[in-house]
Amino acid sequence: MKTFTAHRGQFKGLFLILQNTRRRLAAISGSVRLLMGAFALIWLLMAGIGLMGLYALENNNRRMEQIVREHNQKLALVTALGSITRERALAVHEMILSPDPFVRDQLMLYFRELAGDYIRQMSRLQTLPLAPEEVAALRASQDKVRESTRLMERVVDFALDGRDAEAKALLMNRAIPAQNQVQTYFAEFSAYQARSSEAAVRAAHAAYQRAYRVTGLLGGSALILGLLVSALVIRRTAGAERALAREKERAEVTLHSIGDAVITTDALGRIEYLNSTAERLTGWTNAEAQGRMVEEVYRLRDEDNLSMLPAYPVTANLLLGMVAESGLKSPLLHARDGRQYAIEQTVSPILDTEKKVIGVVVVFRDVTMERSLTNELAWQASHDALTGLANRHEFERRLQELVDSARAQRINHVLLFMDLDQFKLVNDTCGHVAGDELLRQLSTLLTAKIRAVDTLARLGGDEFGLLLPGCNVEQGKTIAEKLRQEIAEFRFAWEAKTFSIGVSVGLVEIMHESESLASLLSAADTACYMAKDRGRNRICVHQAQDVEVRRLYGEAEWVNRITRAFEENRFRLYYQKIRPLRPLQYAENREILLRMIDEKGELVPPMAFIPAAERYNLMPTIDRWVVRTLLAWMKANPSLLPVDTCVSINLSGQSLGDDNFGDFIQDQLLHSGVPPRQICFEITETAAIANLSRALRLMSGLHAMGCHFSLDDFGSGMSSFAYLKNLPVDSIKIDGAFVRDMINDPTDFAMVEAIARIGRVMGLKTIAEYVESEAIMHRLDELGVDYVQGFGIHRPEPLIP
Repeated sequence: MKTFTAHRGQFKGLFLILQNTRRRLAAISGSVRLLMGAFALIWLLMAGIGLMGLYALENNNRRMEQIVREHNQKLALVTALGSITRERALAVHEMILSPDPFVRDQLMLYFRELAGDYIRQMSRLQTLPLAPEEVAALRASQDKVRESTRLMERVVDFALDGRDAEAKALLMNRAIPAQNQVQTYFAEFSAYQARSSEAAVRAAHAAYQRAYRVTGLLGGSALILGLLVSALVIRRTAGAERALAREKERAEVTLHSIGDAVITTDALGRIEYLNSTAERLTGWTNAEAQGRMVEEVYRLRDEDNLSMLPAYPVTANLLLGMVAESGLKSPLLHARDGRQYAIEQTVSPILDTEKKVIGVVVVFRDVTMERSLTNELAWQASHDALTGLANRHEFERRLQELVDSARAQRINHVLLFMDLDQFKLVNDTCGHVAGDELLRQLSTLLTAKIRAVDTLARLGGDEFGLLLPGCNVEQGKTIAEKLRQEIAEFRFAWEAKTFSIGVSVGLVEIMHESESLASLLSAADTACYMAKDRGRNRICVHQAQDVEVRRLYGEAEWVNRITRAFEENRFRLYYQKIRPLRPLQYAENREILLRMIDEKGELVPPMAFIPAAERYNLMPTIDRWVVRTLLAWMKANPSLLPVDTCVSINLSGQSLGDDNFGDFIQDQLLHSGVPPRQICFEITETAAIANLSRALRLMSGLHAMGCHFSLDDFGSGMSSFAYLKNLPVDSIKIDGAFVRDMINDPTDFAMVEAIARIGRVMGLKTIAEYVESEAIMHRLDELGVDYVQGFGIHRPEPLIP
């Protein structure tokens, strides 16, 4: 894609050629008339000048042909170099805009190939005869090219590293200005070419004058020869006139066929020429526009406010010799028929041989489609495609602006973090299409209830953020309550179903004491979680001294510690024996326990980090690590575990809700070769009930392979017995809260007795936890419990020493 700036020197050269051609045509025509009129008086003088005149003309002709040939070669090479530097900049710019890493790699290769093209063209140019001024211009351009290339290479590195903002800033602020300076040197090179051509013409004319004077002294002796020479001169002059006319026509055709629009004026700003592209864009024909002031034909508007922009003051400055760009960042061309085009333009003076401004050339091109695409890409980069609201990136950018203004001007603002309640019900019941439509309708509803200065954004899923500039906490609570009521009263209808939803809102005040953007977002998320934890569909204001807030922040800190523990391999597997009360009937089993080693090398009990892992959905990762590590150990140490021993692994409710977890376990069992009958998975009854359908699928699939299942903490829920018959379990573990005081508490004893009786009736093995004394173990034996487990039986020890 060509840009008009790359052709500025070429345009000026074409215009100078046209003007010189006109002057030469006029001079030649006058010479022909003079020869024909004075032939009768000078025919005797022409005899002596015949041969000399032929030689002089032939020599001048060869000289002019050489000058034109070298001029054309140099101009073509300089134009190619300018195009290559422009293409490199466009390749880098497209690399920044493209989100596709493969496209970025292709553009990077194209950027490298252009460097080779540039070197080849420059080498060809340097082989041509160059004047000192041309050498100086090329050296200056080479220095700027090297500077521009270094900057472009840095831009490419930034783009390949994903540092698009830095790449774009470096490209716009330094690389492109350096490249523009290169184009200036190329323009100076082309201008020198024009001046060289003009000097050659003047030299030829001076030679002709000298020959003419000599002819006057020697030409009186050869009348017949003078007649022949005169006829030859007239024929050659006519041929030169036809050649110059063809050159003029080619130059005009070239200018007419250029894709960029071109307008030229005289020294007063009156239009002299419009090419076909300018005719199409302005709506004026060349014939209609000639003689009119440029601002009458070339009418510009400001894209931002659509106000008319003056065109002539720019050209007037250039006509006075003040070379400058127009300074218009986003002009719109207002055509004669009322249509408008987004354009890019440049305005340059046309100078004669004495450096006097004799006109102006305005070059512009239609960039309506490119500018529309750029605006669309900019909008998509900062907005959510589903709802049209600001996206998280744009939200964080505007939040940072509020943080900066709060610090600089001590103006308070409010941040709201909103999480929809019952949104998952809509998705599960009606599908994601319905969920998307619900989000769109809620976005429209909320947008209509906030101020124009407020920022509503979709942060992801069913989470929204709202920025309230210039509001304090009380005002923020009032606005949040109105929005909460609007959402609570909203009814979403989909395929004969109607849903009501709510929203939990976390509110944080942005003050001059506020810390980083990340801390504000974390505080808002914490407050929103507290709103959900306290019953949902309510507003919670973040208070740094709140006990619950400190607990949540403590859990958040544990997330970082858990992550580091994974990275540094500081998790350990322990085991505790599960002893049968009738050893001859049952084999001894083991339960696998998880421990973490902290930064100081000390052992961390599971209840210190498991709540945080559950809060931040890390349990599936932990469960997968336990399964993978245990089976790998069992595969490597088959002799350390009797074949009739069953090893128990605790599974979290989050893992039960993971549809891929069952496939993971099956793959690990097949890979390790461990017999499934040696593995028992312990699931708490509350987790099983909360994920009943998924728990049934997981348990049924693994049970069919031969794995065992045990229902942990049995008796702690209100519906234990009702759900027990629906779950494919092999054993139940009596909640240790009943076992610990069963000797002294009749109620606990009755619960243990009832669970043991239910286990026998259903054919399930029973395991009692928290057995810490011989007396408890004796009573459990009397009740028919099959296994016991606790510190009184065996204290946990490392599985892997």
